[in-house]
This record gives sequence, C-alpha cells and structure tokens, in this order.
Amino acid sequence: MTTLLELVTRSRGAVVVDGRWFSVSDLMARAERVAGGLRQRGLGPNEGVLLVDDGTGADLLSGLLGTWWRGARPVVLAGTAGPAEMARVRAQSGAQLVVGAAARPGEELTSTYAELRDCDARPPGPECRPNHFALDIVTSGTTGTPKCVTFTHAALHRNVMSFADRLDLGRDDVLYTPLPLSIAGVVGMVLLPGLAAGATVHLSRLTGPNLALAPRHLREHQPTLLYGVPYMFEFMARQRELAGCTRLRWAVCSSAPLPETTFDRVWRHFGVPPRSSYCLAEAGTVTLNTSDDPEVLRTTVGEPLDGTSVILEPLDTELDESGTSGRIVVGGASPAAGYRSGRRLVPFPDGVVRTQDRGSFLGPNLAVLGRLDDVIQVAGHNVDLAHVRRVLLECPGLGEFAVVVDQHRHLGAVPVLVAEAGSLTATSEQVIEYCRRSLREVEVPREVRTVVKLVRTATGKVRADQGVR
Repeated sequence: MTTLLELVTRSRGAVVVDGRWFSVSDLMARAERVAGGLRQRGLGPNEGVLLVDDGTGADLLSGLLGTWWRGARPVVLAGTAGPAEMARVRAQSGAQLVVGAAARPGEELTSTYAELRDCDARPPGPECRPNHFALDIVTSGTTGTPKCVTFTHAALHRNVMSFADRLDLGRDDVLYTPLPLSIAGVVGMVLLPGLAAGATVHLSRLTGPNLALAPRHLREHQPTLLYGVPYMFEFMARQRELAGCTRLRWAVCSSAPLPETTFDRVWRHFGVPPRSSYCLAEAGTVTLNTSDDPEVLRTTVGEPLDGTSVILEPLDTELDESGTSGRIVVGGASPAAGYRSGRRLVPFPDGVVRTQDRGSFLGPNLAVLGRLDDVIQVAGHNVDLAHVRRVLLECPGLGEFAVVVDQHRHLGAVPVLVAEAGSLTATSEQVIEYCRRSLREVEVPREVRTVVKLVRTATGKVRADQGVR
C-alpha cells in the first residue's frame, strides 16, 4: 500500500493551475514549507485542517500536499462559504486549524497560506502512512444536513488508480476541468489520476459566469480528458462557440446521470459521448461508463471500478413493482471509513455504504433510477420526483427548474415546480397543461413558483428547499 503523497512524489507529470505551470518538484518544495508551518503550530498526524479555497490554486495545492506531508487530514471548503458554513464544517470535521488567503470579517482564521509557506521551520520526512486519514469530504446537503466523511490514504489511492487504469491514462494525456479544487471530483478524478499517469493536468477553477471562458481554454490546452458535472456540461453545450477539442477522447461526468436530451446535446457539441460515472462523497468514484454501446452510454453509469462492489438491496414491492431494482449498496476497498463527528469517527455499519439511490443492472452496468427519498405519497399513490423531472426536461418554454416537495393543507406532501424567471418563456398555465398531458394527475405539480435564481451546490445540484414555503 502507498499514500497519496507518495503517488504525487513519484509522478512525472505536471500541474497547470490558474495558468501557472508547476512540476512535481515545485509542488513538493512548497508542500514541505507548509508542513513545517503546520508542525510549528503543533498540528499532529490525523488531526484536521480546514483549507479555504479563497486564494490562488498554488496556495490550495501546497496546503493540501503540505497537510499530507505532516500526516494530517485536510477538508477543502469553497471560498464562497460564509461564517456559519465554515463553523459547521469545522465542528463536523474536528479541524484544529483553519487556513485561508486572508481573514474575512466574522470568520475565524488561524493561519494564512503565506504564513505557513514562509515559516523557517523544516519538517522531518513525510509523516503520512497508508492507514492515516487522507481527506474529509463534506456531502452536498441537497436532501438534508451535510455530513463529513473521512477517507484513508489506502482507500483513496486504490480508487484513484482504478479510475486511471479504467481510462488507460498515460503520459501523453492532458486532463482538464474548469471546476474549482473544492469539488472532491476534481481531486479524485482529475488531479490525482493525472499525476498517477504522469500526465499534464490543467485546472482552470472557473465559477459562475466565468465558466464561459472554458471553450477558449479547451482550444488552448487540447485535453484528452474533460471532467465536469451535469450543470457544467449543459452550460457548455449550449454555448454557440464550439469546444474545438481535436484530441478529446474522454468526457467524464459525475455527480448525477445526464438526462438523455443533455447527453445527445453534449455528444454533438464535443464530438465524443459523455461518460457518466456514479460518485458518492462516501465512496469516491463507484462506476465509470466506458461502453461502446450508445444505449448503454445513455441509460447507465457503467461498471463498478476495481476494488469497489455494488449490490442491490431488495425494496418494498410498492417501490419496485417489477422486482428488478433495489437500494444501491457500495462496499469493497475504496469507500470512506465513516462519518465524522468532531474528533470521533463513526464507521459505516458492516463497512458498506447504504445509499438513498435506487438502481438496477443492465448486464454488468449500473443504471441509477432515482432517489428513494424522491418517492412521495400523494393521495395514496407513489410519485417518483425523478420521473417528473425527466418529463419536464421536454417541456417547451421551461428553462432552469427544480421539482421540490412542499406540504399541502389537505394532501400532505405534493410536488411543486420552481422555475427561474429569466429562462421561463412559457406561462404557468402552459407548463401545467403540458404536465397534465404527460403525467398522471397525482404527478402534476400543484403550482409553478418562480425565483430570480435557483441556488445550487458547488457541483451544480439544486438545493431541495428551493421555493418551499
């Protein structure tokens, strides 16, 4: 077994972040100085460090690698996080130290990246071990309170190497993502697999409207692998400006399966089919679709990676009338060690992750059918909100939207449609009429509510409390 720091140290690759090129020796020299600063502040192995992504990419990379050098466990938080979120993540992860570019009003900062890097103290050799905790990841919180999960070096290393092997990555590859480093998939599916293969990794760290710069970056870098999430792929595929990636062979999408209409649009735009993967904060990359069959590509998230097992736990017959689907349960050597509660780790029961996702198998390939907590009872009938969302993707005049659950005075839980006003060209009556033609009466949203902007998580998922009264 090996550690993630050893993976980076042995790499013959390079990282380009914010337009700056770094060799591995450059990164490790910065990491050693950060590790010395952490040691001077009394931080020991397996203790937590909260790294705020509010500075340069080089700052965050040196913070991540320096924390591993010290044998400690980092958790990365987006720079847009406010004081309340920072306090919650620090309490959940049990982080002893908060590191950012600079202190912000109302937020607790115990060190800056510059202070750690400029420390005169020099640490001993790297102190992390395969069984040490390597990374804390905060779940998206789209369906409830976010939780913090902890991975060991051995588990994440196995997951990263399985991903790189599945795609046959090598030194001639160029991996690119426009997404920020605070998204776990950027570390686990771009940075580390690319370095493991000795490839060149480009990290643009674009957010908000700056995502429109991605097509230019794609033409400049000519990647062989593009990584993103559904919202990013949908945004880029709607750009009039073509991607212009002549070397692209893999377009990998995680976070959630792509709707078929989005799948087709992305394929036309980039010239290669998007490859869905099933990823969990609790288990890393679980599956990856490398099939050559267009139907398998459109409808499944692929086969489990080596070292990861997926089984389907039987469901109540009301939720699985065909008897072919079940709760997705993930095990093997790659999942996290458990949820964290401050300094205490609570292992997963039986060492497996029992998800809230419902799935079925098409041969060896997993299809994700929706979330179990997306199925609600309306007037005694099951309503699958994932099915309602898929139908509404075809609704004329409906742009950005979410289907959420609200409480009706007489019916209890009911579906409600929340639409972004700026992208809505149909009337509420026209949308409801489309729903009545395409859905069962109990599935039709009770009303259409408009918001100026849907609030999304860092991975583009719409938060479940949108428009709820």
